[in-house]
Amino acid sequence: MNYSKGMTLVELMLALVIGLLIMAAAMQLFLTGSINYGLQKNLAELQDNGNFGLNFILKDIKLANLDADLAVVNDRNQYSGVVFTTIKSYSGLTADEKKVATANIPYFISGDSADLANFTQAKVGLSNVNVKSDQLVIQYKAFDPNGFDCEGNPISQDDIDKGTFIVQRYFLRQDGSAGNLALACDAGRYKTLVETAALPTNISGLGEGSQIIMRRVDYFHVLLGVKQNNTDEFSYMTIDQYMGATNSLTKAGTPRPRIMSIQLGALVRGYDSISEKDKLPSGFTVLDQAVTLSTSDSDPKYIRDVISQTVALRNGYGLMEDL
Repeated sequence: MNYSKGMTLVELMLALVIGLLIMAAAMQLFLTGSINYGLQKNLAELQDNGNFGLNFILKDIKLANLDADLAVVNDRNQYSGVVFTTIKSYSGLTADEKKVATANIPYFISGDSADLANFTQAKVGLSNVNVKSDQLVIQYKAFDPNGFDCEGNPISQDDIDKGTFIVQRYFLRQDGSAGNLALACDAGRYKTLVETAALPTNISGLGEGSQIIMRRVDYFHVLLGVKQNNTDEFSYMTIDQYMGATNSLTKAGTPRPRIMSIQLGALVRGYDSISEKDKLPSGFTVLDQAVTLSTSDSDPKYIRDVISQTVALRNGYGLMEDL
């Protein structure tokens, strides 16, 4: 008699259970690895985006105050590297008084681009937190005939010969869908070494477009490193602590303390959303400012981090200048 051998029902079920356990373990390892890979990729992209973007800005900020009238950065010196004021900072000046009034932008720039909303101010920009973002504006004299401004517009030898100043505005703007914000730069320029009749009344290009430098930025904050005029006391303060809310000047006023450095802070988020089950913080501290996300529980969750950098304004370190 021929006998056939095989697995009993119990052995078959046991083999299936063991196989399922092995598959479940393998699937768990795969999912864990995928989650960890996504997390590491998010963190790496977040750091690269933030640090590269801020370093790009710092490179230009180091040029601020280049070839200004004085090697001092404040609210009144003409061509000062950090731009707060224009002729529109004053009120009630006569035509002759306007010609001798001191401001960061020269008196002949008196058109729409001289509006104070175009210059350095606190808490005026878009954000995804409970505090509005800051806006930083710098300027420097064109010096490299092979150079470019932050929008990629070339600088020519003619620009240099005509004493052109480059003005760059850093601010947050919408990038695509609502809630997606990016740190952008808006560049303009004006000539100073031309015939009086040819002097411009506006900063050409300012407010006409911008180039994105950092994507996925929820909040942008600026601190000014300030040295008191009559002492060696140094401290960091916000833009509105330094300049007030209106960027106004008085005819008989004195210059505010000199600015020696700038701190930039940004709250940035990752590219990919993560699991809704993950618990993430909603509060952050950007430099000196505590902020809370204004997103709702139903919005996708993202990894976020605070990126900050400090830059010294070397072109504003003149020691023998009269303030």
